[in-house]
Amino acid sequence: MRGPQSNTPNQPDLMDSAETARAKPSGSAECPVCGGTGAYFGCFGDTFYRVTDYRADLFRCATCRSHFIWPQPTREAIAAFYPTGYWREREASPGLLTRAQSRYVDLMLNWDLMSWVRRMNLPAGAHYLDIGCSRGDWLALIRRAGFQVEGIEADPRAAAYARDHHGISVSEVDVDEWSPEPGSYDAISFFHLLEHLRKPRRLLATCHGALRPGGKILLRVPNFSSWQGRLFGARWKGLEIPRHLLHFHPRALAALVEREGFVVERLSTWALRDGPPAAASSLYPDGEPTRREILGRQGAFPVLIYLGLTWMLTPLERLAALCGQGSMTTLIARRKGGA
Repeated sequence: MRGPQSNTPNQPDLMDSAETARAKPSGSAECPVCGGTGAYFGCFGDTFYRVTDYRADLFRCATCRSHFIWPQPTREAIAAFYPTGYWREREASPGLLTRAQSRYVDLMLNWDLMSWVRRMNLPAGAHYLDIGCSRGDWLALIRRAGFQVEGIEADPRAAAYARDHHGISVSEVDVDEWSPEPGSYDAISFFHLLEHLRKPRRLLATCHGALRPGGKILLRVPNFSSWQGRLFGARWKGLEIPRHLLHFHPRALAALVEREGFVVERLSTWALRDGPPAAASSLYPDGEPTRREILGRQGAFPVLIYLGLTWMLTPLERLAALCGQGSMTTLIARRKGGA
């Protein structure tokens, strides 16, 4: 971790340009992560997927160094930010390249996320819930490892895919309205979810109640304070505003989790599945799989370029993570307290 100035991404990439200039907001905003005071940081729109004209004001908290959109978009506006294809819920076209991509995804899930599950030291047959499970690929792998699995997914297209293709029990419920039975689960994971939420503390508190004593959470969020955030700025794939309402500084994320009744056991900014691809996507957006799905793009050449960049950038991302500057923050935390 580094000091406040070194963790601030390049502001010129985020500030209003002549093309997008508008009046800047005055004053400050309350940080939804720590309650501190956030100062205006910049204004920009959906630079990566370009599916919405919505423009957002970004603030940076002087206390915890997290970034957040203010004012937050309405729930109705947020729904329009996620086009068909964002969850990659459509049936993939057959072919050698498609099979190769599927195999690559399986390998990344095994080498990256499963290694984190092993670090959780869960009991055999543990009851495992994934929130924001999307199309259920991760839960299908967890089930093969011997766990009892369930999922929560608000998007009906992705939830239907998980049920129809994997036979997984998935509840279509908004996490803000989720009311589980106390002590229902041994482990709860949510990858790339917390940054999408208007009220992240509510989800953490609900998870605390839903876990059995000693139960654990496993989560991952983008790290805008990373080398990638500073280098790419508004063009960074992980920024994804307006879909990402919050960007947690790693220390702020750990502090938030602990305030909600957990003990952080592990925290790292190394993420094999997500870190190098974020850099490759930022350099070559036309090869990014979700963007290609949304736009209906075909062709093997951009995919091969994208995969080549991903592997070339992996050593650099690994080195950055060793310095605490990796582009994703992954965290394991244990529930404190008894029943």
